[in-house]
Formats: sequence, structure tokens, C-alpha cells
Amino acid sequence: MISLNEAFKKIEIFKNISPKTIEYIKPFSNLKKYREKEHIFMDKDEVSNIYIIVYGKASLYKLSNFGDKKVIFIFDSGKILNEHSLQDIKVSINCEVLEDSIILSIPAKVLISAMEKDFELSKYMLNLMSLNIRRLYRQLQNTTIDLKCDKKLASKLLKLAKDNGIACKNIVKINIPLTITYISEMIGARRETVSRQINKLSKLNLIEFKNNNIFIKDIDKLRDYFYDM
Repeated sequence: MISLNEAFKKIEIFKNISPKTIEYIKPFSNLKKYREKEHIFMDKDEVSNIYIIVYGKASLYKLSNFGDKKVIFIFDSGKILNEHSLQDIKVSINCEVLEDSIILSIPAKVLISAMEKDFELSKYMLNLMSLNIRRLYRQLQNTTIDLKCDKKLASKLLKLAKDNGIACKNIVKINIPLTITYISEMIGARRETVSRQINKLSKLNLIEFKNNNIFIKDIDKLRDYFYDM
């Protein structure tokens, strides 16, 4: 387990705020290891802490009335998982760890108090909320318009490549293990349909799906494929 000092140095939010703010927050903060598939919080939980990923990855998802899972966001190291908990109301989403992770927790009341004294911290939180709202707008657009499954898949892969891609020459590896089931939960499609569309994109030489890893062979061609309506 890393120290609190090391954790604070790794997290983006603490890089541009006052050292006094960090020293105020640090005594109230805790680090905890979470295992793959473990939940940090569940829908309707009363959550009094703000959780930040130090190492690892986690997803936020909702369940439909029929029990279908819809992944909303995937976050990696340095990202805040539940800035909405600053409202002091029950959370309305589930948070699942995707791989063994180290999570920093800070009491929401402590973070609010720090925000009152440090404008840079307040500005960061506002920018974060604005960014997530814009991401939700894009998801809503792709959900409501009549996109075929292959276009939804291409759109999601482009977004994952942007947020979690590792480039090597002309190939981009999405640095998240992705099963067919998990991809289907991300785009809201049946598993069998997603499997067919992955095979289709593979035959077009746009992607390669191997050992639960997706490699985008040509990001520009995949983008052209998405926009070619």
C-alpha cells in the first residue's frame, strides 16, 4: 500500500491547489484496497465520502427495471468517482471496481469546507461536473438517435480509445479488458448482436479483438466508418 503523501501527489485534483488545502484534507483521508468486481457503493446508498482512484479502474452503471446493466462511465487513475455526493443525498448509481484498485476516500463535508477556502479546488470541481454533463449529453445523443449497433460500437470504441488508449505506431490498444458482455452493457445491445458487430469490424480490418483486448488498427478509418451514415 502506498502512503497518503504518494497518493496525493498522483491525483490530478491536488496538483494545482494550495498546499495548505492539502494539509487540511490529508488527516481526514483514507486509502483502501478494492478487489476486481467489488463495489465501492450501490444505488440508493447513503455515501458520506468522496472516492478518488489512486490506482486501478472503476465503472459507474445503472440497472434497468428488468435488471439490464448499462455502463455510464469508466474511470481510471486520478479520477473522482462521485462528485455528486457533495449534495448529501443518496447516490443514484452503482460503482464497481474493474481491476484490483487503491481508492482514496475523503469526507464530503471536509472537501466542501476546503472548497470554501480554495477557489482553485472549487473551480476544478465545477469543471469536472461540467465535463461529465457534456459526456452524458453525447451518450444521450447516441442513445436517442437511430444509430445501428455497428455505429454505436464504433462510437464507443473511439471514446474508449481517446480516454484509455495506448498508441503504438498506427495501432491503438484500449487499455481496459473488455468482454463481449461488458461491451454490450456499455452500448445497450444484446451480447449476440455485439459479437456479430465486432466480427464485422474485424473483417473490415478496423479492429482486432484478442484475449479480451481491443486493438484499433486505424483510428482515422474507424472514425470515417462511424461518420459514414
